[in-house]
Amino acid sequence: MYTNDKNTPKLFPNFFHFGNSIDADNRWLKLSKLLPWEKLDALYGSYFSENTGRPAKDSHLICGLLIVKYLKNLTNEEVLQEFSENPYIQAFCGREYFSDRDIISQSILSERKKRLGSDFFNFFYGEVADILKEQKIIKLKVRSDSSENFFSSLLSKFKDIFK
Repeated sequence: MYTNDKNTPKLFPNFFHFGNSIDADNRWLKLSKLLPWEKLDALYGSYFSENTGRPAKDSHLICGLLIVKYLKNLTNEEVLQEFSENPYIQAFCGREYFSDRDIISQSILSERKKRLGSDFFNFFYGEVADILKEQKIIKLKVRSDSSENFFSSLLSKFKDIFK
């Protein structure tokens, strides 16, 4: 059977505005509402000069990509590919419109992890853990000394939500 319904709207007309075209009950959008983006932005911004150099990428984008990377156990390349293909991941990372073009380079996540350092990531991991605990999404035990190990164990518990 063949039908040619010209009244069917296109999936991405002019790369639609997310607020009008995606399911608000999506797991990524729900998670996005729980996270302290303003606090992360303030801390993230403190690692960059206000008036000198090239503008830094948005904290919401970088932190969102790092969360997606760990939740889905992806490489830097894979998380950027996931980002370019998935409008929900883009919305989670603070984008208002779907974009199919490259937004950041593959090396930026590694560069940001080096630049931001352990103080930022201790805060980042702690804030995420506190929110998940408050929302009773996970039950946390004693925090380990290594924030990387702590975050990995936290995310393994959190991955159950995304199955």
